Amino acid sequence: MKRQKHPSDIYYKILSVIRFCSRTIGVDIIAEDYKINPNTCFVIAAIVAYYLFAVHMVGKYVLKDWTVLLDVFSPVSCTTQGAVKLMSALLYPQLYRKLAMDIGQIYEKYQQMGREYEKKLLEWNKNMKKILITCAVVYSLTALLILSTPIVMYILKGERHLILLCQVPGFEVDSYYGYWVNNAFSLICVMIAAFGLYAGDLYLLLFLTHSIFFYDILALKINDLHKLIEDDDKEERQTKLVNDIVEWHQYYLEFNDKCNLLFFWTISAHIICTTMGILSTLLIIMLKDWPGAYSYLLVCFLWLYMYCILGTRIEICNDQFCTGVYDINWYALDVHNQNTIRLMLMQSQAPRNITIAGVEPLSVSTALKITRTIYSLVMMVLRFQTK
Repeated sequence: MKRQKHPSDIYYKILSVIRFCSRTIGVDIIAEDYKINPNTCFVIAAIVAYYLFAVHMVGKYVLKDWTVLLDVFSPVSCTTQGAVKLMSALLYPQLYRKLAMDIGQIYEKYQQMGREYEKKLLEWNKNMKKILITCAVVYSLTALLILSTPIVMYILKGERHLILLCQVPGFEVDSYYGYWVNNAFSLICVMIAAFGLYAGDLYLLLFLTHSIFFYDILALKINDLHKLIEDDDKEERQTKLVNDIVEWHQYYLEFNDKCNLLFFWTISAHIICTTMGILSTLLIIMLKDWPGAYSYLLVCFLWLYMYCILGTRIEICNDQFCTGVYDINWYALDVHNQNTIRLMLMQSQAPRNITIAGVEPLSVSTALKITRTIYSLVMMVLRFQTK
């Protein structure tokens, strides 16, 4: 008879998939003996090459046509995201490793505490699989959409369009070989960007979604406490469980603080670069011709709202923690435990939300503000254009 896998086994399997993706781009930071390797150097070289080619393109065309700045800046915003995510991983490998191992220890501990806990952990596993697969499909489809647009235009209309608006020095787009060399370079960049950004987002998704899941354990602990109160169990066991609930809440707050530190630059660069990418791409659509702009615009909006929806879920989770503490039958506890609950309730009034550059909360409301600002700027440009 086949043994049912424990939640911790499934978690470590998911983590191994994440490590495979990050290992492919040379950033397997979960490995204790991790060092920069040839894969890492290749990705860094591709990022540097793209920046140099972008600067060369600006220097070559800016005096003739200032809109080349838009051509370059739109894809460069994506490249900057990748560079920042790579640097974040290289700067904090120990913290990445610690958080990943801490989550594994949580699985190992709570899967042994009863069927309800094990069932909830299996639900975590199932949700994590769905999230990772959904993101993989989104990244794959958007990459294929960006790559296929110039091919479709060439087949249907016989028009030659670049995948990305960036040229390799020495290879003119007008020539036959120059066109294919430039698109070959763009193909490599898109593949590295799609896989690299997905690999970088896997750790963010892993940690922030588990931050959301932590409320489930709190709810089960509170339910266990209420059972002890109903059974009129010994005060020692009640005190032990109250202290355990407090420690879990404290761990949740510390976990969010670590995520804020770990993803400070990642989230800030992601939101800022995505916003600038959307704005510059919309201006390209209005001022000149780039068929791939529509695909890239869709990608940018997906990136923007994907992060912000995750931030909103964490805000909701903070409210759930606060409500969960309120729901504790504190009046049935002794005075010492009542004071402990009161202190925890005071702490829950100051939630640890994920922020953008420490200024704005990462939330859907922030994404809507950004969208409205972009809309206003685009309308202003259209008015000037019609005059």
